[in-house]
Order: sequence, then structure tokens, then C-alpha cells
Amino acid sequence: MNEPVIRTEKLTKRYGKKTAVAEAALAVAPGQVFALMGRNGAGKTSLIRMLLGLTPISAGRATVLGLDSEKQHVAIRQRVGYVPEAHHMYRWMTVAEIVRFTASFYPDWNEKLCADYLKQFDLDPAKRIRELSRGMVAKTALTLALAHEPRLLILDEPTDGLDAVVRKEFLESVVSVAADEGKTVLISSHLLQDVERVADRVALMEESRITLVEEAEALKSRFRELKVTFANDAPERFEMPGIRSVRKETREWLMVCERFGPETIAQLQSRLPGARIEARDMTLEEIFVALVGKPAGGAAGDEGGRK
Repeated sequence: MNEPVIRTEKLTKRYGKKTAVAEAALAVAPGQVFALMGRNGAGKTSLIRMLLGLTPISAGRATVLGLDSEKQHVAIRQRVGYVPEAHHMYRWMTVAEIVRFTASFYPDWNEKLCADYLKQFDLDPAKRIRELSRGMVAKTALTLALAHEPRLLILDEPTDGLDAVVRKEFLESVVSVAADEGKTVLISSHLLQDVERVADRVALMEESRITLVEEAEALKSRFRELKVTFANDAPERFEMPGIRSVRKETREWLMVCERFGPETIAQLQSRLPGARIEARDMTLEEIFVALVGKPAGGAAGDEGGRK
């Protein structure tokens, strides 16, 4: 069995008295697109920064590509393609100049591959960074992250602030590269409609803790929204295992079922004779709200460095 590309054991980050990441346990398999989802402030960025050795670990342990995040962080950053939320590029440089500048930090920089990505992403080497759209800046950052041929790509809120069309193009580029080259991708996002397009496996982070890790399709397959319509007034009381929430109107209920299976409709029908029951697939965003109780979007800033 292949060793995980990323592994964490009780990984913890504290900023003073505030805990940003609490005993996180993750294992990301080779070749996966693994999504770390949660609201802004949940601790996603703090976790990623510990993986890369960009912030000290308070407790626990993390390895990336078999290397210790505390002791071998320089080697990790040379082997990982990293796209942070804020793209730290000198805006006065041209695309060609930022490429040459970045290449100097990587002994394995592939000039031909870089040129291929510039062409694929329609990036003009003569353009200055300040002249690029936000989407083009994001694609420049992706080019810089990929040109040294990393086995692992880490993207921290890579599409935040981009419009829907540009987000879709950017993520399609990421998935295409990952699929063609067999790379592992860890993507952190609070934009769950984006995560849904690309993720093989998802982890939910809530208030510093990882509360769920599951295959994306398995998670979606076990949740359904059930619309129950009554010919007359609905019953006063109703309980059934697996029903997470019920929103009641006089003759219509909307129910979130967490353990949906082939028998669920029949079980409901036996408990609610005469009712019409319809099942609808749920998006990851809707499942997230059902699990957490709030939408994924949050404030832009993060108190105490927590994100």
C-alpha cells in the first residue's frame, strides 16, 4: 500500500490562548484531489502553513512526501507546488521576470514545462503583473507552482475573489494537470461549489477541528433532501433515525436525511401513510449547512491568524 503523501497526527496550532487547529488527523493518498472545506476562520490556512513549515507546530506531528514538516520544511517547499490565497508577486515585474526570479529557488525548474504552461494558460511573458486580471494572476501563480514538477500541489483558497467563469477555468486547469501528471492536490476552500467540481475526498473543518473525512461521492450519496406533501394537515409529532432536520409548513415538510438508502422512502411511507414523498440530491454546500448549521462563507479576515 502506498504511503500517504500528507499525514498528520494530533496536529495542533495555538496562537496564545486561542487554538486554531486542534489535534488534526489526516491522511492524503497519492493521486487524490483532497479538499479541505470549512468557513473562513475554521483553521484551514493554519493547518496548511504547519504542513509547509511556514508556522511552528504547537503539538503533534506532520509529514509531507515522507519529510518531517518541522525538521525538513525547506526540502518540503522545494518539492511542493504552493498557491497561497494572497499571491506574493512583485507587481512591477513582467511575467517573464517573475518566472526567472522564482526559478532561482528551485534546482528542478523545468523551463520547457514552464513555457508550455504559459502558452496553455494564455499568459503573455511581456505583461507586468499589475496589468494582469485577477484570473491571470491566479494562473501565473499556478504556473510558478507547477514548473518545478512537484508531486504535490497545495492550493489555499486559490479562487477566492475570482468570478464564477474564471474560477471554473482555473479549477479545470488544476484538475487537468493533476489527472495528466498523476499529481496529488490538496485544495482548501470555503467555496464548496468549487470543491464539488474537483474533489475525490473531502475533510470538513469546523472551529479548529476536523469533524468529517469521507469520499466526496459517498458523502453525497448518503444525504438527500426529502419533500413530504400531505393531503391534509401534517402530524404533530414525527421521529425517525437518520432524519437530521425537518422544516415544517402546514402541509409540506422539507427533511434532510443523513442516512439515505433504498429502504428510506418505504420506511417513511409506512410512518406517513397517504403522504407524497420526493427525494432530491444535495450539493456539498447544502450538506455542509446541514452538518454545521451555517453557510460556508465567512468574514474575510481571521482573528489571531486563524483561518
